[in-house]
Amino acid sequence: MSKLKNFSLVVVNLIADLWFGIVRKPEFYDKHTVTRTKKGYVLFVSMAGIIAVGSAFWLCSRIY
Repeated sequence: MSKLKNFSLVVVNLIADLWFGIVRKPEFYDKHTVTRTKKGYVLFVSMAGIIAVGSAFWLCSRIY
């Protein structure tokens, strides 16, 4: 459950970074992307990035 919470938190903050320009310090993301394996870390970061960028593009297309 904590991984799901951390994943959601990272995705929401990435969307806020892209949409509003609010920049978090890298330590925030380092603290919330802790996984057991390197493969898990890459999957976590990749999925969070894809969802955040996709959401930002979707929001932009809905507005314009």
